[in-house]
Amino acid sequence: MMKIINLCWAILPVLLSSCAAMTLDECKTANWAVVGEKDGSNGQERRLDQYYKACSKANIVPNQSQYEQGYRKGQGYYCQPDYIFYEALKGNGNYQVCPVETHSKLISYYEIAHDYYNAENEYERYQDNFKDYTRKSYDDKLKPEDRERYRKLLKDLQNDSDRINRDYRDAIRDLEKFKYQHGLK
Repeated sequence: MMKIINLCWAILPVLLSSCAAMTLDECKTANWAVVGEKDGSNGQERRLDQYYKACSKANIVPNQSQYEQGYRKGQGYYCQPDYIFYEALKGNGNYQVCPVETHSKLISYYEIAHDYYNAENEYERYQDNFKDYTRKSYDDKLKPEDRERYRKLLKDLQNDSDRINRDYRDAIRDLEKFKYQHGLK
């Protein structure tokens, strides 16, 4: 269930960004350099095609050169190693929207933080499930077969506990080492 919820949260921004990129009133008053800068500083893919589509209803053509200039400026804020790092720690961030020539510099910041984020989430799910399965394994209000099912789930979970704990400890160690080596707080 948690995987489905996490997946939904991961997909939601993509779905929302595919909705109308801009209202007709926004098209009429858009400063295309500012629009591009906002998209670039938010780590979004270029959305000029979406703006063309949205604004065509008002017979407005976005200024591509202004948008691109703003987008590159916004990427200058977004495509910084420490920014990518802290976004990845929150489960966000996408160094791949940055200029290709910066990928080799950014990938290690993204990967170490993203690995930690995943290990921490798995550890927290483990803890939550452990508490839940333990409680339900001894809940007299449940049918005996349901309690037995939770005991089996708990046993399966315990079989994974060493790996989950080890992965989480390793992720913490690797993260702290990386932060120290790169002067991050």
